Amino acid sequence: LFELPITMSHFVDEPQRTGSSSLPRKLTAVGTVGEQNQLFTVYEKNWNCPDCGQENYPSRPRCFRCKKSKPEGLNNIVMDAAYEAHQAGKVNPWQEVVDPSSFQIYYFNKETNVTQWERPAEMGAAPVATGWFGRGQVGSNASQKYSDLNAKFLSRPARKQKDFVDPKKYHTEGANEYNLWYGRYMGDMNDKADREPAADRCVLEKDAGYTKADQGNAQQKGRRFFCIHFAHGMCAKGADCIFHHRIPLPEDDRQCDELFDIFGRSRHSKHKDDMSGVGSFMKPCRTLFVGNLLKSQYRTPKELEEALWRHFGEWGELESLNVIHRLSIAFPRYRLRTSAEFAKEAMTNQKLDSNEVLSIRWAHDDPNPIAKEAIEKADKDAVLNLLQTKGVSVAPQAFEYPPEYQVPETKRLRLEDGGEVLEEYPELSYPNTDVQYATAGGSSAGAAGASQEEIDRLSAMSAEEYKTYYENYYAQQSALNRLGLLTGASAAEGASSGDHGSKKRSHAETESGP
Repeated sequence: LFELPITMSHFVDEPQRTGSSSLPRKLTAVGTVGEQNQLFTVYEKNWNCPDCGQENYPSRPRCFRCKKSKPEGLNNIVMDAAYEAHQAGKVNPWQEVVDPSSFQIYYFNKETNVTQWERPAEMGAAPVATGWFGRGQVGSNASQKYSDLNAKFLSRPARKQKDFVDPKKYHTEGANEYNLWYGRYMGDMNDKADREPAADRCVLEKDAGYTKADQGNAQQKGRRFFCIHFAHGMCAKGADCIFHHRIPLPEDDRQCDELFDIFGRSRHSKHKDDMSGVGSFMKPCRTLFVGNLLKSQYRTPKELEEALWRHFGEWGELESLNVIHRLSIAFPRYRLRTSAEFAKEAMTNQKLDSNEVLSIRWAHDDPNPIAKEAIEKADKDAVLNLLQTKGVSVAPQAFEYPPEYQVPETKRLRLEDGGEVLEEYPELSYPNTDVQYATAGGSSAGAAGASQEEIDRLSAMSAEEYKTYYENYYAQQSALNRLGLLTGASAAEGASSGDHGSKKRSHAETESGP
């Protein structure tokens, strides 16, 4: 079940200086393309130097060994079915659809009206970074396997993982005072725990089973949480536990509140500084950071990747697994947030096939420009899809400028370095609205009637000069108003103000008598 195929990592690793020309990663993501609701990743194969035969990553413009330039016109793009259809302009009947109630993505075929949870092979590999919305691994049927496995577990009672739990060896969360600022309980010694291997481990094949939570008692109370002690391999209640003793499925993720994790703990608005803890509801994360890998204990890089797929794939559907061999770290990304939360607790301080003590944290945003572009496109695509699902039109609306609109002259504002503002920031330009305020005689009261020298003088004025200019202007308008010399709307406004004052005086005289 858990020996899933290795997907292509997009991290840039340096070749190993061991005399071997073979690289641990054969394909590299170079972009995210596709129409709306049909985004996929384009991969490129490594290139071999024609002089020395050294294998190089696509991002390297020169050979790592002999510094020979990359051959011009070399095209190592992987021509899969999705990319070939995109290049030929063919219409793909499959598209992504966002469920508005659960915010989960599934797939729909417009020709056959078939819907499915698994990502079809015709759509190609999902964006290399999927942002807030999980899309699954292309061509994988792991979700159905997890569902069948859970059905098997629920046919038997959950096993007691321990007969007795020594309270001196384990910290009972909530037993001490809680610090709202740091988001942790007093007495938490995470740094010390990270250096010690876990005493227990959850083994689904023999530990998982039904509990009181699956018999309706906990569901009637509105609780669908999972047992954190079961994830740690140390629950002493077994079938009598009021929490689930199995792995989360899509329906569990659908009913999990964003303010709580899968174990019922309150999530925070921000991640901790060390990226540990329960996570953030303002910045949900489905990717884990895995450190302290012992790559020297594995014969080949592929053997290490297979071990990571097997151990982390036990807790839920993996979208991708990116390994940086030169740093001995990995980034498994799950399709569901709840799967990542369960895996984080289940694998903390555990080992793979060697004697490592894994350090598990929430992962930071990927700094790779290709990944940033993929996240931006994937999130935008999903949000537009969600708006369409709710009946909101996302078609761009045509906008026509008024017939009298004129493109304004470049304003003479300058930056500190002497450059023109609008040359570097053209979006700051604004339309000329003088024509909208022209008087009946056709003259403009604004800058349209001003000379070029006046415009230059106003553009060169400092802040203090502007302040003095407008103070004098408003003082002049006030004096003209008192003298009754304003015309048009201003005169009408002044007359209206005078009438209003007269009414107030008459009303006052009436109240006070003759």
